Amino acid sequence: MPTRKKKAEPKIDLDAPLSPEADKYLAAATAEFNTKQAALRKDWRLDSYKQWGFDQFSGVLNLDFKNGAQFSADGQILGSYSADGHSWEWAWNNPNVEAAMTRDSKLVKKVGKRFGIGYLVAGMIPAPGEEFVSYLCAIGIKATDSIGVFRGKAGPIDVMITLKNARWTKKAASPRK
Repeated sequence: MPTRKKKAEPKIDLDAPLSPEADKYLAAATAEFNTKQAALRKDWRLDSYKQWGFDQFSGVLNLDFKNGAQFSADGQILGSYSADGHSWEWAWNNPNVEAAMTRDSKLVKKVGKRFGIGYLVAGMIPAPGEEFVSYLCAIGIKATDSIGVFRGKAGPIDVMITLKNARWTKKAASPRK
């Protein structure tokens, strides 16, 4: 059986200068990110869950809290970050992500093509640290009109999931008298 060669990706300039339109879009994305992430922490307590799970077939993120409450949101995998490898991989490039869960990452890729931003169209890129990861998530939120991004630990990798349609699916347990 003949093996197929993987088509080589064209060389992408990750440091190409940005147009004024791209600068404006990216600045708006950063401002939107800060506001939306703060609202997620305040309104939905996303920084105090005890366990998380994401179903790649239904596209639902569930967070369980110590008090018995459960948060759910519709989600899409935006990308993954390896702190050890200092790298980011867009979901559309990751063979471990179900194709149906890459829609939002493909919208970010379209933004990259529209504005000529190389690091949005390359499948895997260097990610020097947390600030850059937040920046990529900010672009993801703006490109997809999401309410924010959830960051879940999966071993040595952090998975970034864009969120929509947040809801409490289980109320907190009532204290017994």
